[in-house]
Amino acid sequence: MILKSLLRHIMYRDKATVYRATETEEGFVNDYEDVVVYENIPCKLSQGGNGLIINQSDMVPRVTENLKMSCDPEYDIQPNDYIVIQHEGQVFKLNASKSFRYPTHREIGLRRLTNQRAVGV
Repeated sequence: MILKSLLRHIMYRDKATVYRATETEEGFVNDYEDVVVYENIPCKLSQGGNGLIINQSDMVPRVTENLKMSCDPEYDIQPNDYIVIQHEGQVFKLNASKSFRYPTHREIGLRRLTNQRAVGV
């Protein structure tokens, strides 16, 4: 517990709000709306292993930026959750991929397509 407390105070200087697409039913039509799952959770945003990936097979090059978020393991962040992170005066709007849970923290892979609006808010 001491290590988790140190991580919270020393490492987690960023804030994240997590949204999840939730199915709603209006009449006979199923639709999805983004619901806030967690708001302003302490976290750490860092660069992922791959950095930028450029896909040139399309007519317009698509650039994917891979980042990583670390937070307390109590937060259940799922693939395709939409996350807005405030990091040192910048705002990042990202989509979650696979999450890895460790005893002291959780690491979530994040991605952002630079020429396409991220899913969510």
